Amino acid sequence: MPNLFKEKARVLGISESFDLKQDLSYLVGTVMRKDLVLDALFVENPKIGGDDATEKIIDGFYTLKRNDVSCIMIDGCILSMYNIVDYIYISSTLNMPVICVTSQRGKDLKETFIKNNQLNKLELYKKLGSQRKISVLGYDYWVRFSGADEFEVKHILKSFIISGRTPEPLRVSKIIARAFLKNAHKP
Repeated sequence: MPNLFKEKARVLGISESFDLKQDLSYLVGTVMRKDLVLDALFVENPKIGGDDATEKIIDGFYTLKRNDVSCIMIDGCILSMYNIVDYIYISSTLNMPVICVTSQRGKDLKETFIKNNQLNKLELYKKLGSQRKISVLGYDYWVRFSGADEFEVKHILKSFIISGRTPEPLRVSKIIARAFLKNAHKP
């Protein structure tokens, strides 16, 4: 298992941006060291409302060709219009910790999936399990994680909270994803 406590531990932060007028979102992953050096990035395009976010994250990771990433941090487990990330599968496939983190507690989506007859999404959603509330540096986060314990999750979050509440790898990935989306609207 990667060492999350190394001085130069690297985290792959993943965030996205999307517009419902488009079919695909912009999913960006940035590799960032604890000293905030940005090492690499990837861009993938999962389907809005699709079932390919997990696959796109794994594909993006492999395109980086990096063996020095210690952890993956994802801006939530449910991406563009219910494209659900199977963080447990990603953790076991890549043999590293995966942390899905949000600043607000997610809504219970079971009834939404039942009402829309999306039973495959309902099963994936149930597999996510419950969010856990943790506090780091005075901020509350709602997390799901695999391949790490709560102490390690808190350590990683604390290591990457620099300005405000959003961990830096997620903040940078979100900025880049928004830039891709904004650029997509240009003629």
